[in-house]
Amino acid sequence: MKTCPYCGSNIEKMNQQQYYCDFCTMTLAASIVKENRERLDVRFRDIVFDTAIEKTTPELMVFSTFELLYLLKMIRNERSNMYSHMHVFHRAGEEGNTEFKEVEKETGRNYMYYTKKGFIVENIIRARLGYVPTRITENYLVKYLENIEKDKNRPMIIRTERQKKVNG
Repeated sequence: MKTCPYCGSNIEKMNQQQYYCDFCTMTLAASIVKENRERLDVRFRDIVFDTAIEKTTPELMVFSTFELLYLLKMIRNERSNMYSHMHVFHRAGEEGNTEFKEVEKETGRNYMYYTKKGFIVENIIRARLGYVPTRITENYLVKYLENIEKDKNRPMIIRTERQKKVNG
């Protein structure tokens, strides 16, 4: 039986590509319709490549929350490395070597880049979760994935009084 992925109600077929849910009062694409009150699929990749940091803001906005959390962890690490390098080159440049001054400036530009990218990703996460985690550890990410897996197998079933009495 075809059901709505949002509320679990039975839905009506409008045509080959669309269904209609009376409860949600909305048209659903056939691609997201579920069977037997299953929930919506959560789209995510469990690996995010460092090249994702270079994506534009609109491109980052379509990443899943998990992907963004993983990306933010990477960005924070790169930003921290750039700050450390910038400090080292600053101290080396104080000794008069102009080559270190140039490298310090370049590292400073990279630090600014990662700082701004971090702000972008944090704000997308903030809009979705309502907060930004202060620390994102491997354990945090593993638990996040575990919660996604646990939740996806919970069907949307409403018990009626009669079912409660029959089932115990």
